[in-house]
Amino acid sequence: MTAARRILSWTALLASALALRLGLALGTPNVFFPDEIFQTLEPAHRLAFGYGVVSWEWRLGIRSWVFPALLAGIMRLSAWIAPGSAGYLLAIQIVLALLSLTTVWFGYAWAKRASGTPAAIIAALGCSFYFGLVYFAPKALTEVVAAHILLPGLYLGHYAEKPGERGRMFGAGLLCALAACLRVQLLPALLFATIYFCVPRWRQRVPSLAAGAALPVLLFGAADWISWASPWHSFIGVFMANLVHGTGKDLSLHQPWYWFLLVLPILLGPALLLLVHGARRSPFLAIFSAIVVVAHSLIPHKELRYIYPILAPAVVLAAIGFVELTAELCRGKGLFSRPRWIVASGAAVLFASSALLALLCTGWCATRWGAAAFDRIGSQPSLCGVGLHGVMYWESGGYAHLHREVPIVPTDSPASLRQDAPLFNALIAPQQSSDIPPAFTPAQCWSRICVWQRPGGCQAPRPDQELNEYLKKAGL
Repeated sequence: MTAARRILSWTALLASALALRLGLALGTPNVFFPDEIFQTLEPAHRLAFGYGVVSWEWRLGIRSWVFPALLAGIMRLSAWIAPGSAGYLLAIQIVLALLSLTTVWFGYAWAKRASGTPAAIIAALGCSFYFGLVYFAPKALTEVVAAHILLPGLYLGHYAEKPGERGRMFGAGLLCALAACLRVQLLPALLFATIYFCVPRWRQRVPSLAAGAALPVLLFGAADWISWASPWHSFIGVFMANLVHGTGKDLSLHQPWYWFLLVLPILLGPALLLLVHGARRSPFLAIFSAIVVVAHSLIPHKELRYIYPILAPAVVLAAIGFVELTAELCRGKGLFSRPRWIVASGAAVLFASSALLALLCTGWCATRWGAAAFDRIGSQPSLCGVGLHGVMYWESGGYAHLHREVPIVPTDSPASLRQDAPLFNALIAPQQSSDIPPAFTPAQCWSRICVWQRPGGCQAPRPDQELNEYLKKAGL
C-alpha cells in the first residue's frame, strides 16, 4: 500500500470512528450514571462559572480538581458556540471522542506487533465500531479518560526496545501514571506493568520511566495541596472510602466479589470466547486486564463502567485470537488462507458481537429526564428558580446542563411543596403526582417525569432552602 492510500485509509477509519461516537452521543443524548455530571462536569462548571452543585465527595475532598479543571477550560473557551450549555457540552464531547481514537491507532499497532497485519486491521476496525467503546467515548468519566490514555502507555512500555528506548519508557511512565492518577484503582495492574516493562533492563529503564511518572504524580499532588491543603489528599480519601471503610453512599451498588465475572459477557459480548487464543500471543495484555478485574472485585462498590479500561485490550485480544484460531483450524487452506478473507470474517465476528451487545444494552441510550429537562428550562429567559419534588437531585443535569444562576429548591413533602412554590417557576416532578399546585401546568415529560411551569416571577429563597445546603444537611 502506498503512503497516500495508507493516509487516506487511516483518515477514513478515524473519521468514521469519530462520527459513530458523536452521532450516538448527539442522536441519543443520555446520562449513563450521575457521576458524569456531579463528579466531573458539575465541579468543572463551578470552577468555570462560579456556581454548581457540591456533592459529598467534593465536600470531603476525595476528588482531584485536575480533570474538572481541564473540562472547565474547555467550557470557558467554547461557551460561545451555542446558547446555554449546548456549546460547551458539545465541545467536551468532541474533545473526549477525539481522545478515544487512541484505542483505534494503538489497537492496530499492538495487534500488528503481536500477530501480524490481518489481526491489526481487525483490531482497528473493532476498536472503531465496538458498541461499548463508541458509547462511552464522549462521556466525562475518569475511568473512560484513563482507559484512552492507558493503552498508548502500555504499548510504549511493552514495546520499548531500542532505538528510542528511553523516550518510550518516559512516555510509558507519563501516560500510565496519568491513568493511575485519574483512576487510582488501576494502580495494582500498573504496578505489574511497571515491573514487566523494566525486567531485565532495570538500570536502563527505571530512570526514564520514573521521570515520566513523576510529572502527573507531582501535578495531582500539587493540585490537592492547593485545593485540599495536603498533597495527594484525594488519593488517600478514595483509598479510605473504598478499601478501609468499604463504603459509598449508595449501598445498593455493593456487589459480591464475583460480580464482574457475571457482567463481563455483557461488556464484551461473544468476543469473550476469543480471548484465550489472543492471550497466548499477548499474555501481558491478558494478565494486565485480569489484574484490573481482580483489583476492582475486592472493592464492595461495583459498577460495570469501572472495568471499561479492559474493553479496548479485550477487543485487541479478540482480534488476535480470531486470527490465531483460524490459523489453527484451517492450517493455511481454503479461503482463510487469504488475508482479505481473514480480515472480513474477523471484522464480521466482532461486528456481530458488538451488535448483540448494543441490542442487550439499548437502555443505555434512553433519554432520561434529568439532563433533557435542565437543558430545556435553562434556555428560557423567564426562569427564576427550579423546584425538585418526588425526584432525586442526582438524576438531574445539575448546573452543568441548566447553566443559569438560579436557585434549585428540593421539596420533600406535599406541605413543603405548597409552601415553597413561590420560590420557583419551573418544577420537576412525576407526571402522576397529585401534589402539584394548580398554578403549574406540564410542559414536557420524559419517562413519566415532567417539567411543570407557572407564569410569573419568584421569591428569593433562604440559603437553607437551596439544594447545596439541603445536601450538606442530608450528608449527600
